[in-house]
Amino acid sequence: MIATLSALLLLAASIAGQIAAGADCPTVPPGLVIPLVAAALLAWRTNGWTTGLALGVGLFIGVGAILTPDTGDQLSSGETALIASTVAELLAPAALVIAGAAACLARKGARP
Repeated sequence: MIATLSALLLLAASIAGQIAAGADCPTVPPGLVIPLVAAALLAWRTNGWTTGLALGVGLFIGVGAILTPDTGDQLSSGETALIASTVAELLAPAALVIAGAAACLARKGARP
């Protein structure tokens, strides 16, 4: 659970880093809010649906980060902070998917 929670917070931090580096974003950035809500739910109540939710968040945001044209623009911007936070945004969902899948499998194996 700690790895999953850490990956959710890393994902949120990478989005916050992009915003601080000057990336365009909506007033309420969903890429920042969604992992924070999932992290709060996971910290509050660790069970099968919250670990599954964390896995789903990783897949959802990871696919979105890969498919959006903004990612390519940010990686080719030449701004170090924006490039670093975008790379972190691409790596964090991968870590989240791995940690979330491991947590889901561990919970499934723990059932009587």
